[in-house]
Amino acid sequence: MPSAQNAALFLSAVLAAFISLGDAVPAYSDAALFLSAVLAAFISLGDAVPAYSGLAELSETSGDEAQDVEGKSPLSEWQKWYLMARDLHRDVKTLRDQQFERDFRETENMTAYEGVRIETPLLEPSDGCLSRNFSAERCLSRIYSVLTWYKENWSFMEKENLTWSLVKDIKHGSKRLLEALNSQLQIADGQTDQISSAPLSVRSAWTRKTTTHSILFNFSSVMIDTCRALNYISKHKAAHRAKDTKRPADWSSDKNSFT
Repeated sequence: MPSAQNAALFLSAVLAAFISLGDAVPAYSDAALFLSAVLAAFISLGDAVPAYSGLAELSETSGDEAQDVEGKSPLSEWQKWYLMARDLHRDVKTLRDQQFERDFRETENMTAYEGVRIETPLLEPSDGCLSRNFSAERCLSRIYSVLTWYKENWSFMEKENLTWSLVKDIKHGSKRLLEALNSQLQIADGQTDQISSAPLSVRSAWTRKTTTHSILFNFSSVMIDTCRALNYISKHKAAHRAKDTKRPADWSSDKNSFT
């Protein structure tokens, strides 16, 4: 529990000050004894409850305060899709970091390669996935199209010497998430927005490395935005369900709830 540990550090500094004052002014000795007891309690709490890494990852991808949706029962469909997207982001990010460490040992900073990355599909502000202009239908349709591009071009990654278990899990996770989104969007084959992009070509070992890095880096960014959008919809749906339970007369269609 990082917050308890931070508080312990702060109390340690305060305690040291009181002890110092206690040597000169006896009245401060009692305060120092009290702070000693409080400090011991915080240290015990910090040691007993380790930080839960899953919450840190959830906080990074949600764009909001950490929400342990796994602890709720039963999960809504939107919560299941959010967790699905979160797992997919975790795998893509892990593979991205592994490939970067292997192929670009000379630097630890990915921003140094921003100028050599190829363009692959991303979610843009105009796609309706930001809270200020959120549109569930437009955002989910764009996410579906972008994820379809990465799924269709994943064969490039399968030819690389990457951790095979992660490559396979990402392929499977992408397929599952696309099927889940399609169950909401009801998109027929061939009806997705076609994303035009230059064909993935490899002219040298360097190009192969930068292309692989570009796909994984941008795919990870897409999944962060996807997690944020699905988490936003999940919370919005939950809020509407609570409101509708109190005021059944105010029920509205799902399509109009988020546009």
